[in-house]
Amino acid sequence: MNIMEELASMVADKVVDVLEERGLVMAADASCAKDVMQQAASLYSIDDVCQQLKISKATLKRHRNLGYITPTRYVGRSPRFTEEDIASYLARFKSDCRSGL
Repeated sequence: MNIMEELASMVADKVVDVLEERGLVMAADASCAKDVMQQAASLYSIDDVCQQLKISKATLKRHRNLGYITPTRYVGRSPRFTEEDIASYLARFKSDCRSGL
């Protein structure tokens, strides 16, 4: 588990605890609420993806247009990517680069 995932898990746990204390979430719903919070925390913005992959925003946009990577969902009009999206991108991009050689 990387640092961001640990931090997201800690934040999700704390949010659920506070909601339980205030009576806004029942204990049975707590695990569901925790899952939702962790899923939201594991979504990466364009800046996050570019920083993680060490590529520019222009490169990411070009690769999105070429179909190498697609966002899982949008928050408003901002695309969000998961770890699976990034791993799939790396596999797809590497295989296309190798086949072009």
